[in-house]
Amino acid sequence: MLCIIKNEDCLATMAKLPAGCVDLTVTSPPYDDLRTYKGYTFDFESVAKGLYRVTKLGGVVVWVVGDATIKGSETGTSFRQALYFKEIGFNIHDTMIYLKPRFSAVGALAVRYAPVFEFMFVFTKGKLKTFNPLKDRVCKHSNSVLSGTIRNPDGTTKRMSREGKVYAKDGLGHRYNV
Repeated sequence: MLCIIKNEDCLATMAKLPAGCVDLTVTSPPYDDLRTYKGYTFDFESVAKGLYRVTKLGGVVVWVVGDATIKGSETGTSFRQALYFKEIGFNIHDTMIYLKPRFSAVGALAVRYAPVFEFMFVFTKGKLKTFNPLKDRVCKHSNSVLSGTIRNPDGTTKRMSREGKVYAKDGLGHRYNV
């Protein structure tokens, strides 16, 4: 496997890449003009279209973003971006929360909660090709018998299909989306 790191404008780099050559992109682009980047202007739509072009069928883009708060209201830019990705052909595979290790933003904490997370929108081009879940969460059901019900769309309940199965002793569960 060949790994190359380039320090250049992403639009210039993507323009040089052949279509459908990237399996995974993880990025936290500039958003809502919260910082200045030495004159760099973020062209969101061009970046999104470029990512769609270079992403392989079954490939994934993880888009880590948040929203500014202006005059007491969050901008909603992150959700508009997610919907744009869908509009140009990506699937919104998952919406995850990146829980930051500490409060890092400035704000009027007298009237709002401290912002300690960002959205991680997981987009796929076509059907997801590979899923390797992180299994590092201690399973509280280790060595117990599965039981319970599942709610149907009409509100009624039914018994779980795997009822009676015994969870593995000291098993680890899938990580949640936070």
